[in-house]
Amino acid sequence: MRKFLIIFLLSFTFAQDDLLSFIEDEQFVPLPIQGTFKATRIVNAQSVELPRSKTLEFIITHRFGTMSNGFYDLYGLDEASARFDLSYGFNEKISLGAGRSSHKKTYDFFSKIKLFSQKSTPSLSFASIVLFSKVEIATIAKNENFNNRLIYDFQLLLARKVNQNLSIQIIPTLIHKNLIQRFEAKNNLFSIGLGSRIKLTKRVSLNGDTFFPLGGRGRYVGFTQSWGLGCDIDTGGHVFQLIITNAQGTYESAYIEEANGTLKGGDVFFGFNITRSFNFN
Repeated sequence: MRKFLIIFLLSFTFAQDDLLSFIEDEQFVPLPIQGTFKATRIVNAQSVELPRSKTLEFIITHRFGTMSNGFYDLYGLDEASARFDLSYGFNEKISLGAGRSSHKKTYDFFSKIKLFSQKSTPSLSFASIVLFSKVEIATIAKNENFNNRLIYDFQLLLARKVNQNLSIQIIPTLIHKNLIQRFEAKNNLFSIGLGSRIKLTKRVSLNGDTFFPLGGRGRYVGFTQSWGLGCDIDTGGHVFQLIITNAQGTYESAYIEEANGTLKGGDVFFGFNITRSFNFN
């Protein structure tokens, strides 16, 4: 028995030394940071999040009418603009989707490609970077030439999860309109967007985004800088976002270039986003 115990202890000691040596020699593998934002939208703006691999994502974006009329139309609840979109995550880096909005009866087709993921080791990857592109087709003007109905959107989404409770995102944006209707406008419209998320609890966060025009559009008559404030609620089955914004349209050219609401007199829009995912793994 004593010989057996001595052999066992010696074997355990040598095995432990070998294991510690293995751990010390093994290189640390940094992992991608998860959950920079709760949903694929911050408020109006796109986030760096993609649908999970082999997952179909269905989003309803709903904006009521202006709240400036008060009880006459129940603070805009008598009127609404809605958009539905479906997107599919082919893997962790690529997703494709399509949507339709009642605002100008617009159809759109879009893609998200993740170029880099923020890593647990900042020196390897400081931020997540996603390329977003979309083509919009307005069908409200039936007699308009098809080429004149097209609008192209290109965005580079750069986001960093600063800590467990704070995420920020910068959004360089180009919107190209084939047809321009104001003499002072241009076909190519550049802007910079900013977005952020502040986590309050495990399932609730406050979000905000806004876009700053580049090239002097801020001085044009009728142009209003867009903004949106939202509250994300994760119910487990889906993400529900309550929103106040100055833009009624929910696709890129509408909420960036066509915002027209102001806080003065309550001329803003209440709305919500609902995100539901269906996993096919």
